[in-house]
Parts: sequence; structure tokens; C-alpha cells
Amino acid sequence: MIMLINNLNQLSSYTNTFTFYKRTSEQYNDQAILDSVKQLVPENILKFSPNDRLKLLLNWFKNDFMKWMPKELHCKICDDNRSMSVQIIEGDSTTLRKNEIHTCDKCGSKQIFPRYAKILKIAETKIGRCSEWSILFGAILNSLSIQTRLVHDYLDHCWNESLINKSWIHVDSTLDNSVSFNNPYYYEQNWGKKYEYVLAFSANGIEDVTKDYTEQWQMVQKRRGKKDKVEVFKRIYLRA
Repeated sequence: MIMLINNLNQLSSYTNTFTFYKRTSEQYNDQAILDSVKQLVPENILKFSPNDRLKLLLNWFKNDFMKWMPKELHCKICDDNRSMSVQIIEGDSTTLRKNEIHTCDKCGSKQIFPRYAKILKIAETKIGRCSEWSILFGAILNSLSIQTRLVHDYLDHCWNESLINKSWIHVDSTLDNSVSFNNPYYYEQNWGKKYEYVLAFSANGIEDVTKDYTEQWQMVQKRRGKKDKVEVFKRIYLRA
């Protein structure tokens, strides 16, 4: 009975994430959104050929455009090195998926970090973590006719893949430039990732891309066990 409840809770968690990524991927098909984010790109980058443009975009996006939101914040008033306590409040719309409210235990001051689901809101704030970065960067690439989708490892990270020369290539705007393009094993080799599922999302479906990101496929299969959930995931995604 406990195992059944755990499985149901896990599937519910997947379903919630599926809904989020499907709604986000659908925004990549909205031409008005793409036209808007295209205006963010510096004109000097647009002058380069498509082959050179992607790496220039990665450098610009990471170093000049977006800001990273740390998971642990420190009070700006007390200037105290102690981390602030955080409360997560789930959003009530497709625009705001959740609010992080960071509170100083010493003076009671608050810092609020809204986690937006809408691409244009992320573009407006220009701050976030890997989900915000990959959502907006994917939109920018799509606006420049570089077909791009979202990838999530169901551990603690997400990134993009772009269709280049008919192959899906790893792209991560949060990484240093030297490893941000076509380094799919980076997370396993450097972060010690132990994957079970790595899924790529588009508006029309999901794809299991775990094999592309691991050099330890047999270990991944052991973690999955006998009941591989990929086909179940695909059915859930269609209904999301």
C-alpha cells in the first residue's frame, strides 16, 4: 500500500511538471512571443552567420543579459551572512507558477522571487535559475529559426537542445561558454549526476533522451527497474 502511494505521488509530480513544460513549449509556437523576444537580441549578433550566432548568443545571454538568482539569499538590510529562511507559495495561474518568499530571521525583512511561467514575464525580469534561463533562451533561439526544445533531468537541472544539421544538440545557457554547447556528458562527469530519466519536451510530445546524456546506461536501467515509465509518461503528456 505504501509503495502504491509513493508511485502515485511520483506520477503526480511528473504530471505537474509535464503540464508546465507543455504549456511552456506551446509558447514557442506563438509568433507574437517570438517576435517580441527577438527584439532583445543585439543587432551585431544578428549580422553573423547562423553557425557563429549560437555561441555568440550563449555568451551574450549569460554574461550580459540574464542574472542568476541564488537558492540561498542573504539579508540586504542586516548584511548578515546567515541565509534567510524561505517559504514556497504555489501560484494560482499559468503566469506565476510559484513565489519564493525569503525572510530574514533577524530583522524580518523579505525578498520575494516570483517564478514565472510566461516567457515575456521572464524576459521582463531578466532573472532566474536554470528553468527561467532555459525557457527564455529556448524562445530566443526559436525566434531566430533555430528549432529548440526544453530538457529536464528530473534531478535538479534543465537546459535546451537545438536542432542543428538534423541532430538535437545539447545547449546550456547557464554553463561557462567552453562547455555550454554540445557537452552532454558534462553533468554526469562533473556534477555526479545519477540519472533515471532525462526527457525532452516539445508542444507535441516528449522524448526520452537519457542515453544521450549518460555513459552509464546500464546503471540507469538498474535505477529504472523492470517497469520503465516512458510510455506512461507519453500518455500522460498527451493529456496534459
